[in-house]
Amino acid sequence: MKECETCGNEIPDLASTCRFCGAQQRLKAPAWHPHKIRTVNIEFGLPSAAEGILRLEAEIARALQAGVKIMRVIHGWGSTGSGGKLRNECRAYLRRQLAAKRIKAIVHGEDYSRATVSGREMMARWPDLETSERSDSNNPGITFVQL
Repeated sequence: MKECETCGNEIPDLASTCRFCGAQQRLKAPAWHPHKIRTVNIEFGLPSAAEGILRLEAEIARALQAGVKIMRVIHGWGSTGSGGKLRNECRAYLRRQLAAKRIKAIVHGEDYSRATVSGREMMARWPDLETSERSDSNNPGITFVQL
């Protein structure tokens, strides 16, 4: 809810006209745009590590072009439970991109929680990520990438 700019009564955030006094209201841009955070599943279809990296490269390029700020990359953890080739290759690729300053930050799923500095910092900067903390926290099958 917000206050009417003319009479001060409470009206819905997206109201363009006050229901009390009829005054036109300026619409504020939402604090978060739904396209600023994107989830990509490069594990879908069980690609080889090389195919997965090609998917990841393409998804990063699309995300940058679309103005996405955070990518939640689902790469899986490997069927052995100790980290698969796709996960390891994706993370190595992302480390190289970070070193080359093509991306701004990486937070691995197992480090994504309020209990870690990197997790807290990412959630503070992108509050909409907090809704996924419960499902994504300590998940080694995902990586968050700040573009």
